[in-house]
Amino acid sequence: MKKKNKLIMIGAAVGAMTLFTATAFAFTPNTAGYDAFKEVLKANHTSGAVIDSAQVNGNFTITVDGETVLEADGLMKMKEAGGEPNVSADLDFTLMGVQRQASLYSSGEDEVYLVDRTHDLHYQVINLEDEHAREHRNGSEDQEAQGRPMNKAEEALLDFMVGDLKDNFSVAKQADGLRTITVNISKEDIPLLARLIMDAASAEEQIGRAHTPQAHAEWEQLRQLPFFQGFEGIDLEARLPELTEDVTIERVLLQMTVDANNEVQGMQGELEVSGKDKAGVTHRVELEGAGNVSGVNATTPEAYDPAGKSVEWIDADTFDDRSRS
Repeated sequence: MKKKNKLIMIGAAVGAMTLFTATAFAFTPNTAGYDAFKEVLKANHTSGAVIDSAQVNGNFTITVDGETVLEADGLMKMKEAGGEPNVSADLDFTLMGVQRQASLYSSGEDEVYLVDRTHDLHYQVINLEDEHAREHRNGSEDQEAQGRPMNKAEEALLDFMVGDLKDNFSVAKQADGLRTITVNISKEDIPLLARLIMDAASAEEQIGRAHTPQAHAEWEQLRQLPFFQGFEGIDLEARLPELTEDVTIERVLLQMTVDANNEVQGMQGELEVSGKDKAGVTHRVELEGAGNVSGVNATTPEAYDPAGKSVEWIDADTFDDRSRS
């Protein structure tokens, strides 16, 4: 699944980049929608009230040639107390008719439980310290750096690169004081540069596949867990075709709902890509996703209680030493 989704995710990234890297040399006045979009980027989100907890709801869908391949819904609750992060999350998804439900509970940096709700199986992930903990801390530092506002030089570059696509931005005020900023770009508006990037990404993907080793035995063992059983009969090659020729971004849609302080409260996106597989058959792939934030500083994650449960171990380092506890 991961291998086949890679090209699609590259397309999604290129679609997002289109909003910022569209080459245009003619200067046009900023529209109200584009101004509102820049206000969000220019807002200093690190100088406002500290967010100690929040709840995030999200959903994601992949449709190929009009047929839904994947539907996923998730709910995550996060809270930081005493410098320690606490998270609980539920994920429900359906892949070509096969349904799965899972939950995650994390307390601090070294206590993680996974629950296969479909089969009522429970796992504790061990050996998360050291490298994994450092990766988590480094990720937090990166997020803090990304939270800074856009500076003048970056704003000027954005204005130049977006160019005439400013007309594709719009903004609408809602009765509750929120605003919805919409960016809607069709194939005709997507410049040649983005299409060349897509072609280059497709070529790079093909080169990468030729040098990608087979999955490690540890990951193969992990896939033997009951949670992953039932997917063997799904032909992902046919259901999720690999687009290798004439890959084109057909449409990009992004909607952001922001409050009076330009804090993002919700986001919705759509990406439509077309192209041919290695057999020359044309396909159309659509990705849709949405998410919203609520319960700011009023959210408490669910706590996992292992009492009375049969819990297995999953070794984060080797996946080899699972034993019944």
